[in-house]
Amino acid sequence: MISADTVQYAIRGATDRFAATGIETARLDAELLLSYVLECPRMALYGKLDAALSSKQRDTFDALVQRRETHEPIAYILGEQEFWSLSFKVTADTLIPRPDTEALVEVGLKALKGRKHPHILDLGTGSGCILLSLLHERPDGHGTGVEKSPEAMRVAMENAERLRLPMASFRLGDWFQTVVAPEFGYDLIVSNPPYIPSADIAGLMPDVRNYEPMSALDGGEDGLTPYRILTSKAPYFLNDKGPNRESGTLAVEVGIHQADDVAALFEASGFTGVMVTKDLGGIDRVVSGKKS
Repeated sequence: MISADTVQYAIRGATDRFAATGIETARLDAELLLSYVLECPRMALYGKLDAALSSKQRDTFDALVQRRETHEPIAYILGEQEFWSLSFKVTADTLIPRPDTEALVEVGLKALKGRKHPHILDLGTGSGCILLSLLHERPDGHGTGVEKSPEAMRVAMENAERLRLPMASFRLGDWFQTVVAPEFGYDLIVSNPPYIPSADIAGLMPDVRNYEPMSALDGGEDGLTPYRILTSKAPYFLNDKGPNRESGTLAVEVGIHQADDVAALFEASGFTGVMVTKDLGGIDRVVSGKKS
């Protein structure tokens, strides 16, 4: 039990416990958990540092602190994560959305510029954060998310409902297995596939290695297996004629030092205008190209 009665000491105690386990965001995590328990914005805690916690609040907070001490991600404990300024439900069945992935949304929106009523395909949709963020910006579009995990697909469907995006639909399947392209093909195919080489999984942070779904992490022996599937199959599903009069785009997120290898796969499959886009941290994060 956390013995302190006040907000200030509860935060201090949790921060010390987190720091002792090597959690770098110890203070922030303590504040996030306590603001969740007290049902108030995090910054509002500073206006009530001397306020006393009830016995129920202390017990609830301590239970959450114990979970975080084991390196369970904050997003799973709270059940949600912000992405593209939207709130997404997440569970242990879905990868936690990360700010780096917003670069993929930006590339996708640029590819759709000038296209009316675009058709979007998101492979390995997980929580649906990429597809739903795109549709939030392009409500005139139609989107399909493909996911091989039934549990993850249910989360994506719930997020679509929460965000009031009925133009999103979802299919169970592995990559293109169950995909049926619209009449003229997709204007945009996006994916944040598993891209960590199998041998590197053991070296990941415990927050990731022990909690996030392995199927969303392991990219095969060299981390490039999903990209071989995506670049070889996508041309059969992308638009190359019709009302938009422009070839469809494939855009994928990549891991550190993978951009050159993935770009080479794009070029080998005949994609044109292959580009590498950096994330806000200056890391090569997205590879994209148009169907030739």
